[in-house]
Amino acid sequence: MIETYLLEHLVAFHKHKTLSAASRALNLTQPTLTRSMKKLEELFGVPLFDHGKRSLRLNSNGLLAVSLAENILELNEQMVRQVRNHDLNQRTLRIGSVAPGPIMEFAPVWARFYANMAVASEQRPEATLITGLHNHTYQMIILTHPLEDEDVYCQCCLTEQLYVYVADDTPLALKPSVSFEEMDGYNFLVLEGIGSWDPIVRSHMPNSRFLVQSDELTLATIAQSSSLPSFSTNITLNFFGKQPHRVSVPFSDPESSMRFYAICLKGNYELLKKWFQSI
Repeated sequence: MIETYLLEHLVAFHKHKTLSAASRALNLTQPTLTRSMKKLEELFGVPLFDHGKRSLRLNSNGLLAVSLAENILELNEQMVRQVRNHDLNQRTLRIGSVAPGPIMEFAPVWARFYANMAVASEQRPEATLITGLHNHTYQMIILTHPLEDEDVYCQCCLTEQLYVYVADDTPLALKPSVSFEEMDGYNFLVLEGIGSWDPIVRSHMPNSRFLVQSDELTLATIAQSSSLPSFSTNITLNFFGKQPHRVSVPFSDPESSMRFYAICLKGNYELLKKWFQSI
């Protein structure tokens, strides 16, 4: 059996072209590296190098050995990564969502249900989440639609209602509801990273301008001294609380209500069963 360090030495020699350069890169003495090259030839039982008076070059056998060694080293690295990721997954519950709302709503619940694990949640695009579910980056993902896949378990977990958030001294504050058509043309203060709501409001209000702010505190500060409307939902109002002198008016359009679906591979259902049964 050829030990891994010998393959690493061979690949380093190929990369750096000379024994002296490779030995410096590996932090070895040149005689040590020379012995490694000699031992490799003995183990293969065929010449791997053309030996000159002051040079050493890989022959066709050696070049083939380098190519195979690179493959073996990459497989070794993959093996280590997969085992480490498996161990991490046993101790970490990783959840991805297409929108911030479900994370706001459920992060404290997940922390209570899985107090013996580290819970990591993040917002990512749908395609990234689906790929991550199947390659075990995430134990659970949250989308705005069911996932048609026989390998997954899917359950509706949350409904989010969109509101326009207006100053309480404006005529809009007196309305029981508004439509996208009514609000089209207004300028809005918008919090960055509103996820799945962003394409909905932009497509249904093409004549509006959206003044994006990077954090909730900045948006709230501007809103307090501005008559510009912003957006809120039942989830964000519960999470952040009501802003002074602002009134939330629900949108009446069907698109202003969004359902979220929690999805896991069937193999992870037992881990998540307690939470699924609670919602």
